[in-house]
Parts: sequence; C-alpha cells; structure tokens
Amino acid sequence: MAEKKPLLNPSTFLKEKDTPQYRVFSRDGFFYVELYFGTDRIRKSLNTNNITEAQRLAPIAAAEELDRRLGHIRPLISELFDIYTSNKLVQKKQANERTKGNNVNRMKHILEEYDIDFGAHDIGMFAKKTGNGTPICEDYLIRYGEKGANNMRQARSIFSKGWISYYKRMGIDTTWFANWIALSVESTGINPFNAVRTEEDLIVKKCEGLRALDPELYKAYALSYGLGLRSSEILRAKYSDFFEDYESNKLIRIHNPKSGGEYQDRVCDPWWWSEIKGFGDGDNFVIKAGKDRITRDFPRFLREQCGVTDNRPVHRLRKYAGHRTMRLNGNNAFVAQRVLGHSSVEMTSKVYVGMPSVVASR
Repeated sequence: MAEKKPLLNPSTFLKEKDTPQYRVFSRDGFFYVELYFGTDRIRKSLNTNNITEAQRLAPIAAAEELDRRLGHIRPLISELFDIYTSNKLVQKKQANERTKGNNVNRMKHILEEYDIDFGAHDIGMFAKKTGNGTPICEDYLIRYGEKGANNMRQARSIFSKGWISYYKRMGIDTTWFANWIALSVESTGINPFNAVRTEEDLIVKKCEGLRALDPELYKAYALSYGLGLRSSEILRAKYSDFFEDYESNKLIRIHNPKSGGEYQDRVCDPWWWSEIKGFGDGDNFVIKAGKDRITRDFPRFLREQCGVTDNRPVHRLRKYAGHRTMRLNGNNAFVAQRVLGHSSVEMTSKVYVGMPSVVASR
C-alpha cells in the first residue's frame, strides 16, 4: 500500500487528528486517490492512467475534498452566533442588528437550560437529546408551553431558510439543526378586539383636549386613533407621506426601514387625513418631539388619564381605528385591512369579529 501523506490543515475548525491523509492507487488501468478523513474513507477518480499525472493531481484532489469537507466540521456555537449577527443576507427583508441580538440571547437562554456552553461546545450540541431520547428543542416546548413556543420562534430565527443557505455557503454542516428546522411551533392565536364604548368615549374626550394643551401628543392620537398607525410608524411619519391618488382617495405612504426601501400605501379616513395635514407640510416629520414622548409620555397619558389598561395602550388606539373603520363602512373587513395594512383580510377578520350590523330586509 502506498504511504499515506498528510495534508496541511487550513481551517481553524479542524483538529490535528482530523487532518485528512491520502494515498494513490490504480485499478483497471486508471489511478485513484483515497482520502482518510477522521474515520471516513473517500475514493475519487483522478481520470488518468499516467502515474506522473496522477501524482500531480492527487494532492490537488485531496485539497479540494478538504475544502468540501469543511462543511462537515462543527464550529463552536459562539462562532455560529458571530456569523449570524455580523453578516447580512442578499435578500432585502431580514432582522435588524437589535432583533438578531435578541434572537441570539433567546437561543442562549434555551441552550443554558440544557447545560450547553455556547463558548465551549460546538454546533453538534444542537442535536442533543434528553435522557428519554427527546430532542432538546421539543423538550423545551413540552416544558414551557405557550411561553416556550414564543421563545422558540424567536430563537429559531437563526435557522431560517435564508440563513441555512448562508451557513451552507460558509461551509457549515447544517444537519445538526435538523430537529430545530423540522420542529412544529404553532403560532400564537390572534386575540379578537373587543371595543368598550365607555373606554373609547373617555379616550376621545381626553385626547381631544390635547389639541390645545399638547399638540405633539394630539398628533400622536390623530395618527394612532385616526389613521391606525403603530408607534414606530407614528415616529417616521412625514407630511410628504400624505398624498391623493387619481380618484382623490386620501393615502399615507408607510416606509419600513427593514424592507430595504419598499413601502406600503394605506387608505386613510379623509377627516383625520385633513386634520393631520393641517399641522404642516413639506418633508418635515409630523411629530417634532423626541421619541420618549411617544414611547413613554403618550402611553402614560393613555393609562393615567384615559384608563387604558392594555399592555400596549398606543396599539389599542390602532385597534379602535380598525373597529371604527369596520363600523362606518358596513362591516367591510377589506376596507379595514387596507387602512391598517394587514397582510390579509383574514387577519383583519380574526381581530374584528364583533357582531355585524344587520340591515332589515323590509
């Protein structure tokens, strides 16, 4: 048998014992190279019957196989996290840096539940199972129920389809993530919105008084209760985003920084559209005040002065905007969907499931 020759190890992921070795041999008049990679043995044809050419091609073929085999090497989990947080996908829509950091922290929390040290253990630990043979990702869902499902959805974002493709291009063996990818995590049910007349009346009464006392909070009220904008959308809204189409419909253009320049045009309640336009024009932001006024002061006002007990009081005003739109437009879910910017009419219908107003047949 020909002497097995060691290859140089160009990968920081490889251990000395994993360094492939090879030998050249002939069969049926043609030469082959046989690689020994750990416990694996791989044979590749050199497509030549010339011994000199075979000796020249053998180390090249072995090096190519080494490069390919890097995909079967397991980086530390912390190295995987670094790859996820410090790189971007080619596709436009993806999590921002803050969200990716939160996803990694959630995954760390889950792994710590199973004594996995992401700074010392490699990605093979993602395939770890409990004593009864249950994959740890499944066990986590069983143990923590709905809370576990929410955590798992966030943590598992690092194994999205786009990122799995990226890891493969980086030469990472993604088979260790199979249980996490295949895991069925049911979406949290959409809670229907129940309007409370006394609450809505108090919100309107108190917030209308802000027009003279605190115009910035009043504009936040107009954008959330009047047009159904989210807090982040309120902060980004500019007067230049308001326009009319060729049919004189009042519209607002919603820009999303995560979408890579894409936007969404939403139809508006004409009265509220004109009310907001009356405060300014040009490319100026509608809200001149700092972020804290919308994320801290306005929610506090809604809780303390309007009696809103919802965990997201500004978002509750958005719900009232959808409810009002439904009520004033013949219980039309399509109109409400276009106002709120929901991805589908079905989603809008699940949120606003109140009893429809039935018109008398005679």
